[in-house]
Amino acid sequence: MTAERWIIMEEKIYTLLNEQVNKEFQSAYVYLDFYNFFEEKSLDGFSKWYKDQANEEISHAWRFINYLHDMDQQVKLTPIEHKSQKYSSVKEVLEGGLHHEQYISGCIRDIYSQANETKDFETMNFLNYFLSEQIEEEVNARNLIAKYDFVGESGVLGMNGILQNSSDHQAQ
Repeated sequence: MTAERWIIMEEKIYTLLNEQVNKEFQSAYVYLDFYNFFEEKSLDGFSKWYKDQANEEISHAWRFINYLHDMDQQVKLTPIEHKSQKYSSVKEVLEGGLHHEQYISGCIRDIYSQANETKDFETMNFLNYFLSEQIEEEVNARNLIAKYDFVGESGVLGMNGILQNSSDHQAQ
């Protein structure tokens, strides 16, 4: 006899949470592309920043996986769709980071909105961490762009040094 699932989760919420696991792993791939761009340019501070970002996205995927397990739900891993991109400039990568974070923020808000609609208070509580996290991620991405806009291409090495010495994963 198998144990019955003790928590009833709306199918839509369940599907969105499983999809978010995949999106978090996809995010890691996006940041690995950025990492590779900067490594190839010997900008080790920027590459460190995006390596840290990739690792953080993997930890986010684990949070979703663990939440699904905590809620007695099966995790369905799906293939990660990703096509590596070629970037032509530092600015293009920085803007790509912001756009990607905005996309992920929208995904989190969509899950939260659905959870609110179905009165899934547990999922809403779980997602509060990610709502705060996404604010931080978007601020960091905007700050990097603003600093780049201020210093221009000639200031990239200075920014690189600051990111190399950053230990708190905050855009200084």
